[in-house]
Amino acid sequence: MNFHHKNLIGVTKWVSSSVIIAGMALTASNIYPLNMYMHLAGIIGWLVVSVAWHDRSLIMLNGVAAFIFINGII
Repeated sequence: MNFHHKNLIGVTKWVSSSVIIAGMALTASNIYPLNMYMHLAGIIGWLVVSVAWHDRSLIMLNGVAAFIFINGII
């Protein structure tokens, strides 16, 4: 993994975490369905990070979470 790839994954990790926190704030404020879209975007970002890291537990967690949020949105 080269430096640019590591930097992109690091940015993705932090942006995705911030988006998930924003989704939590929207959930606490009962702002639906925007909270679902925010969570889904953050989870997809973390899914990308977990695939880059080859971390099977995070892939499973975020894959299942993405499925749950997509199902909830539909």
